[in-house]
Amino acid sequence: MQFSDVDLNAMRELGIAVYRGKIILDAQAPITDGDLARISGLLEGEIPGDLLELWQTSFGGELDYDYEVAFDDHLYSASLKEIFYIGSNHYHSLTGWIETELEGIQDFAEENGDPVPEKLSVIPFAGFEYLERFYVSLAPDDYGKIIIWAMGLPPAWKGRLTQDSVAMVAESVSDLFDHLTLDVDPFADGVNEYASGRDMAARIEEIEESNPELAQKLRYLVKASVFDWKKVIEESDFEVNFTSAQLKAARLALKSAVEHNDPALVEDLSKSGVPFDITVSGESGILPYAMTNRSFVVIEKLLDLNLDLGESPIIYASECSDGLLRRLVGCGVRFDEEAMFSAAEYGAIEGAVELAKSKQLLESQTIDATREKALERAKNKEEDASAVESGKLGSYLTAEEYREQAESLRRFGEALCND
Repeated sequence: MQFSDVDLNAMRELGIAVYRGKIILDAQAPITDGDLARISGLLEGEIPGDLLELWQTSFGGELDYDYEVAFDDHLYSASLKEIFYIGSNHYHSLTGWIETELEGIQDFAEENGDPVPEKLSVIPFAGFEYLERFYVSLAPDDYGKIIIWAMGLPPAWKGRLTQDSVAMVAESVSDLFDHLTLDVDPFADGVNEYASGRDMAARIEEIEESNPELAQKLRYLVKASVFDWKKVIEESDFEVNFTSAQLKAARLALKSAVEHNDPALVEDLSKSGVPFDITVSGESGILPYAMTNRSFVVIEKLLDLNLDLGESPIIYASECSDGLLRRLVGCGVRFDEEAMFSAAEYGAIEGAVELAKSKQLLESQTIDATREKALERAKNKEEDASAVESGKLGSYLTAEEYREQAESLRRFGEALCND
């Protein structure tokens, strides 16, 4: 896409820049010689050319694309939202992140009796608040390569990244940008308001009124970034070894079937030879992902087709019916204990009891121990109800709903004893 000088001037006034076909919102002015000298003075090595090219296009801004990272067996959706710059009002500015990283490395070196570095050998150039950072390496062996660090959440966050993780993800800044995509078309009807690309779409729709020609060019760039999983699946033979693009297409297709509760799509994908035993999100396969999204019609179709669904366990089973839960137990599906309790608190008592008696929980426990946990959980629900009523807890559940869950858990505990 070619932009005229008139386009570029208009984009600067609108706070928009384009680097390697990707749109930067809240785009900042190009880096000055003074800022470049200030940053260079903090670094052990020369700034790679493509990072400098990015900064000369826009020294900071916001991105609105999807980017998936593999931390071993965990598929992580990265929040590459900010391009850091000097003077930003975010959690840290670019120089703030560099100084923070350098202090950490210096403290570590002192604790281990190693030489204390005076400069930083990586550049934390992008990320999201304190949760995630992308670095450009300045080390000779990995010069210019991109490293991501992501903060893990507490273990109670089932299915999420629960430990701080690091991975090498791209050969360069330009390679990273070339692999930014959109999982869905943000201009499409009915798209989730939180989907990546929605900020870009809204901005372009604003521009259309005053500058339709520029808006059309920007819209083209957004559309070109949408990963067309339907086309990839139509052109793929999944009977042979498949590429990373085909694997991504399969993953997005399965997620679409779940998120739209579309059993017909499940059947079509099965006929196309799409593998159903792959990781769909985090460490979850299609079955736990569908259960977490409460796509019970899709789960019934998956079981009807007798597909290989992998072995990742079901983590949550909220609002699952007794019948479906018992069917899953009968199929030998594995469960986290959280799934058992979440099913019980929504009233699937018989299925939860059958699961408690089975050998399919990840951590086996006695019936007495399960009952004690259920009663303790019921007590916590009662406390949550009181906290909601007093205004100490904000929740999407009402106090009455918390008490209903507490009662269901007590019934589950009693059923375990009676059984």
